[in-house]
Amino acid sequence: IDGSLKFDGSKKTALKRTPSSDGNRKTWTWSAWVRKHKDSRSTLFSAGATSSDTGFASIEIESDEQLRYAGWSTLWKESTEVFRDYNQFYHIVLAFDSTQGTASNRVRMYKNGTEITDLATNNSISQNTDYPINDNVIHYIGGIDGGGGENITLNDYDMTQVYLIDGAALGPENFGFTDPLTNTWKPKKYTGTFGTNGFWLPMDGNSPIGEDKSGVTTINNGT
Repeated sequence: IDGSLKFDGSKKTALKRTPSSDGNRKTWTWSAWVRKHKDSRSTLFSAGATSSDTGFASIEIESDEQLRYAGWSTLWKESTEVFRDYNQFYHIVLAFDSTQGTASNRVRMYKNGTEITDLATNNSISQNTDYPINDNVIHYIGGIDGGGGENITLNDYDMTQVYLIDGAALGPENFGFTDPLTNTWKPKKYTGTFGTNGFWLPMDGNSPIGEDKSGVTTINNGT
């Protein structure tokens, strides 16, 4: 990892943006490299502020160190595996597609190029339902609202190479590769389309922190 952005809970640092219009709320992909600093709840990405599962959603590494995707009152998917190595970056991909006929394929999580299939919780989401990510509501990177105001004090981690792909549920091979010399999973630049509300935030120190480098449109910049 060449560079990353520190999300410091004690300083209440986060990025936020509100899309000007809806994107595809049934199908999307989120990808990022994350290194935790300590045992604490870390909200990586969230959207919405209303008290319903279809109005709020978040991707988190919880205080028990498990990766999860949750709504307002429902935990949809949570890994059995814990993310406890504070010395390494984890590549996390979550592919969401509520149009899938097979319930288990509607939310898929990956770590370092491999799908997470050992799950502590695996609740199905409703087929063909619009969920809040890509809605024209507030979205946080490194923060959460959830109806009770901003809550960004629990985060303490580094993050880099953050992607949101609007309209496609993609696998990790679009964002990383196995180095044949070292047999380690490494980042690579995504070369596909981003959709209406997609973005790419490198967070590597080579451009302003909230500047979208996807080339889609400047409205996708965060603050």
